Amino acid sequence: MKKIIILSLALLCLFSCSSNDSEMVNPDTSGEVVTDGGDGSDSNGGTDSDSDSDNGDGTEAKDPIIGTWTLFTGTDGVEVNDCLKKTTFIFNEDNSYSQIEYNMVNNSCDEILNVTGEWTSKGNDVYNLRRDTYTSGPDVDFEFSEDGKTMVVVRQTYKRQ
Repeated sequence: MKKIIILSLALLCLFSCSSNDSEMVNPDTSGEVVTDGGDGSDSNGGTDSDSDSDNGDGTEAKDPIIGTWTLFTGTDGVEVNDCLKKTTFIFNEDNSYSQIEYNMVNNSCDEILNVTGEWTSKGNDVYNLRRDTYTSGPDVDFEFSEDGKTMVVVRQTYKRQ
């Protein structure tokens, strides 16, 4: 149980920290972005995914991250309990995402994290995950199975729903 709580906190920190945590939307100034001098744009000057490519038939290939993913195994490679299996990432085609995390708290399966934000492909299965109200976020390595049914992020395996 301690490992799961520590893992959850580590995952929360990974997705909540940015290279410049002083950049946030100031709710007291009608959404004005407060920074320490950074411009908040991503490396390609925008926020749209740059991973779209041609399927060879004139249609665009869908980014492999798009879909609903539920936690299946923890960092130890062992299948997680039914409560943790409710932990979900949803990556949408409009580059928005949500992350909902569950854990056992006082013998009850409770939602412990609910985050929304924007994802951007950096290429080579690296994605930038920027939480809402932040102007930047961490670049995270994802690993996708060849059949597209599983992804690994931060040594945890998620299954596509």
